[in-house]
Amino acid sequence: MYRLNETQDYSNQIQKYFKIQQAKEHYIKRLAWFLLFGLAVYSIYLLHTRAEVVSLDKAYLALGVTWLGFLPTIQFLLDRNRPPMPFFPLVGIFYATSFGLPIFATKEELSGLADVSNEALILTFIGLAGMNIAFFASYFTLWKKVSPFRLTQTYSINRLLIGIWILLLSNTIIRYVFPDAPSISMFTSKGLYIAYGMFYILWDRRKLPRIQTWLLVLIFIPLEIVPRLASGLLAEFMLLCLFMFHMIWYERKKIPIVLIAILIVLYLAFNPVKSDYRALTWGDNKPQGQLNLIERLELFINLAVEHHQQYTFNNSSVQSAPEISVTDQAIERSAQIVLFSDVMKSSPEIVPYWNGETYLPLLTSYIPRAVWPEKPVLNTGNEFGRRYKIIDVNDFVTSVNLPMIVEMYVNFGSWGVITGMPLLGFLLAFVDRKLNHPDMNELEFVIGASTIFQLAYQESSASLLLGNVLPFVVANYIFFKFILSRQRTA
Repeated sequence: MYRLNETQDYSNQIQKYFKIQQAKEHYIKRLAWFLLFGLAVYSIYLLHTRAEVVSLDKAYLALGVTWLGFLPTIQFLLDRNRPPMPFFPLVGIFYATSFGLPIFATKEELSGLADVSNEALILTFIGLAGMNIAFFASYFTLWKKVSPFRLTQTYSINRLLIGIWILLLSNTIIRYVFPDAPSISMFTSKGLYIAYGMFYILWDRRKLPRIQTWLLVLIFIPLEIVPRLASGLLAEFMLLCLFMFHMIWYERKKIPIVLIAILIVLYLAFNPVKSDYRALTWGDNKPQGQLNLIERLELFINLAVEHHQQYTFNNSSVQSAPEISVTDQAIERSAQIVLFSDVMKSSPEIVPYWNGETYLPLLTSYIPRAVWPEKPVLNTGNEFGRRYKIIDVNDFVTSVNLPMIVEMYVNFGSWGVITGMPLLGFLLAFVDRKLNHPDMNELEFVIGASTIFQLAYQESSASLLLGNVLPFVVANYIFFKFILSRQRTA
């Protein structure tokens, strides 16, 4: 009788599991059809409400870029054998929201959007189409049999906890005690994502001890959030939230509405005063440059509160409100198509092509500065900004983001984009197969996700985004092999 009951319990568990999986699939399929319907309706709306300065052909080109950008998301949602993380869909969404959709927000106060050339949109469309075709063609053929990143299929939970606590403590010590150790902090800062990713998965599966949960909530999460916000770089905080978005999707296969809402609220709260805050705190010679982290965060919050009391919640101050709204600021910040168009107008007649110079650091980026103290400092963003007069030619501090598609153009012109974007698609497909494979266990997935999730936001040069991928994977493979080597199956 005992064995019969045991078999029945096991059978019930299997049936319950398949029902849950079926419900998740239905939810994901509904997301796909909702996205398709929403894109179609929104496209019609954008065409009919576009600004007068947006011609019909420019609107169609922008919509083409937008649809190409969302195509990987639709494919991902409809694929039953989808990878655990929506990596390539987020790559496409970056291009849709940075090179396509901003065109329809054209207003006189949004600098540069009205002057975006059709040639820039056409080249973006061709490049994005080439990347999509190369990605899917190689993903399902050339890279189909690529084996995923492997560590071990069985491991002790206790030894895993030791490993991820080492990663978390190392990052905390480096951040607060040795902040000027770039070669080490590069690994510990990414290792932090592995730690929090595994902590979340273990907590969600009720395998994280309660005392460790409270330590994270009361001590280590505040120690991580405070410096990210106090830095004045909202992207630092948003990157951590983006990573946790992947973890929640991996575990629950649902869009984390609460996390997205928190992100939106924080962005709308702090973005309007971000520049004022940086002007006060960036640099020891600034008025509040010597404040500690808590005092800086308090200053940031006070600036935000004062701003919204004056402009957002006080109707009598409407006339003195900023000319550009928070939404318009976000659009202007993300509209990389403006930068691309300006670069195309300047090169090669005014500014000559770089002929591959910005890709040279890829050959040496894996060498730690501890091994090569004289290693040149990577300042591509600053040189790019000065060369194209985006910043003052005597400004050797400010760095300007150089998106990968723009980097292709500044090096080799239109043919750089036409050939470079498909090559990028081939590379991303291999990376996706290797580090985002459906057959990876949770630890392997978290290491892979920590390695590649920032590649989805291609606002930086290839050297910054790709240079540390291989060293990081190798370092964590060795680390976890050592930590889990004397394991006993939990």
